[in-house]
Amino acid sequence: MYMEDKSKVSKQEALDSSDKSKLYGLALDEINMQLSTLEKGIIVPRMSTVLAVLRKFMPHYIWQGFYFAEEKEMVIGPYQGEVTCPNIPYTGVCGTCARKKESLIIPNVGDFPGHIVCDKRAKSEIAVPIVDKAGRVIAVYATSSDRLNAFDDVDRKYLENLMPILLDGELQ
Repeated sequence: MYMEDKSKVSKQEALDSSDKSKLYGLALDEINMQLSTLEKGIIVPRMSTVLAVLRKFMPHYIWQGFYFAEEKEMVIGPYQGEVTCPNIPYTGVCGTCARKKESLIIPNVGDFPGHIVCDKRAKSEIAVPIVDKAGRVIAVYATSSDRLNAFDDVDRKYLENLMPILLDGELQ
């Protein structure tokens, strides 16, 4: 996993890990409740619901959404935030996440080679792949913050555990 030194960032720029864990716990409870009424395997309504609930609970998110992994490029799916890039190559944060099939925590997007600027307010980002049982990347979930170093292993852990619910209806 790509992750830079976090020691340069003040504590005021990031949520406390225990606060994040509590917020994610509340969000996961609501996501489970909301998704229990949706049919498994129908991904777009599930994605939209996850976005709405995460927006409600996660104050450090300024933009979040999904990019579908298509053959030649990634194509925007459901998202919340400013209007964004509709199609992106496999060179930026989301594309790298899809190619490597692993989550990426980017403390400072300006330091990431090939970063694609879709929202000029974004200073940090996390991207998490959604991989089906055959090992294919279906999409990538990404969220950004207007603060440096806003994402850490707490975000990664909760988001990685959440993404499979989009495909099979169960939290990991």
